[in-house]
Amino acid sequence: MINMKKLKNNKYIFIKGFFSLILLKYLYLDLSYAEEDTNYILNGPLAGSFYYTKNKPGNKENVIQSHLPLLEINENTLSVSTPHEMKGYEHYIIKHIVLDSRFNIISEKVFDPSKEIPISRHDIIGYEDKLYVLSICNNHDTWVDIIKIKKP
Repeated sequence: MINMKKLKNNKYIFIKGFFSLILLKYLYLDLSYAEEDTNYILNGPLAGSFYYTKNKPGNKENVIQSHLPLLEINENTLSVSTPHEMKGYEHYIIKHIVLDSRFNIISEKVFDPSKEIPISRHDIIGYEDKLYVLSICNNHDTWVDIIKIKKP
């Protein structure tokens, strides 16, 4: 039996495991329905309860605009920003994480809320398809969005 309290206390570990399961499904079942996988991440059963998306904000509808990561690609750099006020260690964005289409970590940026704003830049040279971007708030949990990389 799964101890839900431990799962809630270890959301980061669970999220990595969840993305790993999706990766295994992708690799071993040879599903080539990338759009379905994207839809599943953004609208599936854990969206809106264990992590949040624009379409599935759960009970956090009032904080979508300040917690959902804003994404922009400029040449080989992905810029991520979260329009969230940094109130010291009281309420802040902990970090941004960028994952490739197979859920490998490309990069992450941890923020010091006493002197940084939640903006990060990530080198995406050599990556294709889509990237998963997580913005993690100390009070409002993990927010996920996906950006598709257009081939030149």
